[in-house]
Amino acid sequence: MKCILIWLLFLALGVCHAEIPSLFTQKSFTSATLAEAVNRYVAIGEVSAVKELQQLGSEEIQSDTGFGPKGFSVTERIGWVCRILYEPRGKSPLRAPEFGELPLPEKSMPLEQWPIYPLASSGTTYFVLKQGYTPDGTPEKLTHYLAYCKNKGVFRKIPLIIPTQEMAEQDAANLRLSAPWLAIQWQTDDGNSFPMGEQLTWSFIKNQIKSITPASVAKTSPKTDSAALSLR
Repeated sequence: MKCILIWLLFLALGVCHAEIPSLFTQKSFTSATLAEAVNRYVAIGEVSAVKELQQLGSEEIQSDTGFGPKGFSVTERIGWVCRILYEPRGKSPLRAPEFGELPLPEKSMPLEQWPIYPLASSGTTYFVLKQGYTPDGTPEKLTHYLAYCKNKGVFRKIPLIIPTQEMAEQDAANLRLSAPWLAIQWQTDDGNSFPMGEQLTWSFIKNQIKSITPASVAKTSPKTDSAALSLR
């Protein structure tokens, strides 16, 4: 009987591990896998979502520092998910996590125009603008940012549409033509180009599209995201 109970526990743990989104287990990601991760936490609710995200962040800290053995930062990606999971209570956008600096011209990217920085939404697709924080003072702890989101934001109740490759390509093209994107100053006043210019940022976004399975079918939700989070 004891052996059976241990085996059942093992199976249960295996199922739980299998449910961890690939966003946190694989280095490569797409706009589709990002949306799938968000939808998992929408489905299990805020209490369970926060508990699991805290656990994932804690495991990364215990196993290594920086990008760790996976080649990417789980904590950084949890920050991405939080930017979509939590919506502002009022008109003012929630701030981005203060995990360090990203190679983007933030001075020409005000929060009012980029309300989910370092992500962007266009149509029904979400894109990551850049990954890989560099140290800037003392980085904010994940537990602190999760607490901020919980206190200042509203947890999403509606799942995202999982974009097909075609949908993501069209939404990305519209993003590149949007007023917020066109207002980015990729070059300084003295004529020096920003270290990670428009072309490299655009290539990073395109990489989030090209690996989406062409045969995937978009999953619809009863409502779309609020206009405040869309860059149309």
